[in-house]
Amino acid sequence: MIKKHDITTLSDGLRALFVDTDIEAAHRISASWPVAVSVECLPTQRDLPVTAWLPQVVANAPDSTAGLVKVLTAISDKLYWQQTYSQDDLGQHFLDRYGWFMLVGSDAPVKNTSILAGFLLLGPDVEYPVHKHAAEEVYVILSGSASWKIGNADWQLKSAGSIIHNPSWQPHGMRTDRCEPLLIGFLWNADEVEKSQMAANDALK
Repeated sequence: MIKKHDITTLSDGLRALFVDTDIEAAHRISASWPVAVSVECLPTQRDLPVTAWLPQVVANAPDSTAGLVKVLTAISDKLYWQQTYSQDDLGQHFLDRYGWFMLVGSDAPVKNTSILAGFLLLGPDVEYPVHKHAAEEVYVILSGSASWKIGNADWQLKSAGSIIHNPSWQPHGMRTDRCEPLLIGFLWNADEVEKSQMAANDALK
């Protein structure tokens, strides 16, 4: 059974990371962050293969995010982990190393109908291809380093603590090419999950 305290800790901790930044979009979107928690309405738990990397995520997390990461990991087997894509979209290798948990949203434990927030987990040695979507989003890297493609810029290394802002329809992608998993907190200015448009349909390497 998930404790309300744990969900509240996740919500308060993730929100604080977005508030404690100089990125205007993070402040603007997180202003709609609700405070009500409803663990009684959580969907049935669902585990995914990617959660096997959570112990390594904890080991790699810096002091600034370690507490939040430990709480998520401690209750991960009780959470409803999801995937937006199918094997036909991006292949089984990607699916085995990809998953997300929605913390804030209309069907999430922290109810809201105007924003989405949660955690994205990628295993090592996988590429989330360059993609885009209508929703404006902000990422905060909680653990791990990876190469990121943001807009028209070249691929660049981003490490834990980095904040990435993606305006509506800005192409972006990531590669966990540093032999370690990547845990990200995400914040979407949207009321429902949107399947991204891939910039290319190249097979994952």
